[in-house]
Amino acid sequence: MRVALKRSALAVLAGVLAAGLMPEDVVTPSAWAQKHLVVPDGPRSGEIWDARETPYICEPLDMMATEAGVNEIAVRKSAQTGFTTMVLAAVGHMIDKDPCRGMIVQPTTGALSDFNRDKLGPAIEQSPLLKKKVKPQTSREGDASTTTSKRYPHGSLTLAIATSAADLRSKTIKKAWLDEIDEYPDDLDGQGDPIGMVEARQESFLMSGEWLRAYVSTPTVKGASKIDDYFHAGDQRYWHIPCPQCGADFKFIFDRKHFRFNDSYPYEAHYVTPCCGGIVEAHEKVALMRKGRWIAEAPRPGAFPSYHFDALTSPFVPWDKIASRFVEANDDPQKLKVFYNLTLGLAYDMKGDAPDHVRLMERRDSHLTRGHIPALGLILVGSADVQMKGIWYSIRAYAPDRQSWVVDAGYLDGATDDPHGGAFVMLEEIRTKQWPDAFGQRRTVDAFGIDSGYRSHVVYTWVRGKHATFALKGLDGWSRPALGQPSPVDIDFNGKRIRSGAMVWGVGTWSLKGALYADLRKEGLAAGKEQDPPGYMHFGKWMDEVYFRQITSEYLGTEKVKGKGRVRRIWVLRAGEENHLLDCEVYNNALADYLGVSRMTPQEWASLAAMRGVPETVKMPDMFAPAPLQVAQHAAMSSESSTDPVERIEVDEAAPEDGSGWYGNGGSFWE
Repeated sequence: MRVALKRSALAVLAGVLAAGLMPEDVVTPSAWAQKHLVVPDGPRSGEIWDARETPYICEPLDMMATEAGVNEIAVRKSAQTGFTTMVLAAVGHMIDKDPCRGMIVQPTTGALSDFNRDKLGPAIEQSPLLKKKVKPQTSREGDASTTTSKRYPHGSLTLAIATSAADLRSKTIKKAWLDEIDEYPDDLDGQGDPIGMVEARQESFLMSGEWLRAYVSTPTVKGASKIDDYFHAGDQRYWHIPCPQCGADFKFIFDRKHFRFNDSYPYEAHYVTPCCGGIVEAHEKVALMRKGRWIAEAPRPGAFPSYHFDALTSPFVPWDKIASRFVEANDDPQKLKVFYNLTLGLAYDMKGDAPDHVRLMERRDSHLTRGHIPALGLILVGSADVQMKGIWYSIRAYAPDRQSWVVDAGYLDGATDDPHGGAFVMLEEIRTKQWPDAFGQRRTVDAFGIDSGYRSHVVYTWVRGKHATFALKGLDGWSRPALGQPSPVDIDFNGKRIRSGAMVWGVGTWSLKGALYADLRKEGLAAGKEQDPPGYMHFGKWMDEVYFRQITSEYLGTEKVKGKGRVRRIWVLRAGEENHLLDCEVYNNALADYLGVSRMTPQEWASLAAMRGVPETVKMPDMFAPAPLQVAQHAAMSSESSTDPVERIEVDEAAPEDGSGWYGNGGSFWE
């Protein structure tokens, strides 16, 4: 028999539960899961869930029972910590012990499909009790389940996406699990925040107090992270473990004072406790984790339970792996953001102040010739931004440590309403141009991108059929990938439907702009440093003030979210400035990332260098590891200096469109 209590009685019962005196006929979600839930994937796939493996899940899981008297709960987490199992257990307990209308909201259609196929579907199918209660999709009865609606006696579970107002408006619901909320849009079709729309679906339960809304997510950027806001609105619970030396409770945090490791392999990661300075070795972590407990660091009236859990404490991630991720991230803002979000479960502090454009101009290098690829520029990309009249463009070369050189940049004057005429003719010459390098070779760009936000159909027609040429579209949001999955378009510039359409690639411009500005703030040899750091951008003396004003034309500001008290961080264009070349450089970084600049191994870079014709006299055993790049660059300059300087290289023969370059050869460094 299910216990149904009013809100006032529930608060008392929650205290009884904490004391371990729950009435016999009330089964907590964690107890239920240990008897009935079969883990759908991971190292324990196919086995009944064992709370001893992830004991930190039990408390937040039990908070999701109606009898716990909790309405809101937030979990800020890193990736792969087991909290998806927590949601599955809570849903299973609801289906069996508290049947009602529930909802799981995923950020995108793809995420919902993956969750249903890989998590929820197998959990229902493999757990006998759930399989018995949930109607199969093959049922001939009128109440059969569907892909997005799981039906069971006295209730149903709706699977919705945060980008569909129709999904979120559909039904009154008692319990809602909102997954990866940092990926939700701030405003949905002008109707407000998706989370607010879910809140509206629960109003019928406000008087009884029997409603639940759980937020579970990895964070994104500080000041723009929804889960960060919810975590700090709650009582901020951390998993504390007893010190093996003195017994005091402490939590694992990532700082080099306590979490210590070598800067290269073997990392020998270990932890120095803050209480007595005792040493915790890596092999002791899991055993200590199992002895831990949740402690709220900000308890106060009105604060709901909020939890933080990350890879430092997780039984699934070795400490040496965490150390290697941090070392490999080095000074790369994009990699550091991923490390903070997915490994530490923390919002990344994105710096939004662009460096002064005059300071950038002061570091221009007179040794760089316009139109020439420097010695270490092994990958070459280009991007363009189309305007009503004219097109801005930039060509940029990248080294193994993400150092980069602007090879050419400028403005092409002309009409932009015809993909076969006007400025597009000149742009095609730029795209197919054979650029000379430091070793007497000539090559075209490995990839070329063009913004499709303006003159879209003209751009689609221009890119169609061109090798390694991308129609790009900048996308707002802090959780977007540098270059996302492409979407097909099948309209030409005359508005007619065609068979062989183009593909449009979304670009996560917000994070890329922050990373670009972080690179621009770096100081190198020109500032008296010993070497140019990874990600350092090089500029030639030939570059004018227009370029530098444009690439520093935005700053990170804030705006209020419609219908909410919270604010979000957005990029704002400075008054009177233009940002076309900033967009080009952001697109260049997206293409370089897509080609593997941040992922290729030293061996793959060496193979690429051989294809580029880099002389053996210039290459050295560790040339493509980050540290020796400066030495290699000086070695290459002697080879480069033997070539005759050319102020401006005119257009040479066009590049072949057959994909015969390294981009199209299917080599390992492309994959």
